Amino acid sequence: MILIVSTCSHVMSEEEFVRPIAEIVRECGYNYDIRRYYEKIDFKDYSKVIICGTAIRDFAYLNSIDSFRDLTEFEGGVLGICAGYQIIARIYSNELERIKKIGVYSVRILKDCPIVKKGEIRAYFLHAYALKSVKRNLEVIAVQNDEICIFKVKKRDFYGVSFHPEVLNREIIVNFLNL
Repeated sequence: MILIVSTCSHVMSEEEFVRPIAEIVRECGYNYDIRRYYEKIDFKDYSKVIICGTAIRDFAYLNSIDSFRDLTEFEGGVLGICAGYQIIARIYSNELERIKKIGVYSVRILKDCPIVKKGEIRAYFLHAYALKSVKRNLEVIAVQNDEICIFKVKKRDFYGVSFHPEVLNREIIVNFLNL
């Protein structure tokens, strides 16, 4: 069972940021639950977790980082998309920087990993915060200029993606689901 976590403060935003993820999960043949970031979640009930993005000016989820700390004990895989990337970065003590980026940009994949192969991709960005550096617990997988676009938590199947793979790079989500 896959858990899809909405970081949207406004339910209407879920049509843009959660529904496309749920459709990909369903198309891959997996069952899923959708929960909201402010609900009490027992992560151990799931094999994988996808934390979705939200609107560019919606930052309420950043006030709920503590509700995600249990993920550090989670044995399954986690994919954080945009806001989810920010949540994973924060629970592993990394500092976000103000980096506003909207649109399609080229991303350099520096090394192969289970969700993406080395090379270059085009990706759709819609965010106001990201990472320029990481602490020792994260490994940089991809960059766009000086922004870290994909990271992996060392020794875990946890990935953070600052862009929205549901728009141009669905295979990243499919690869994560099929790990």
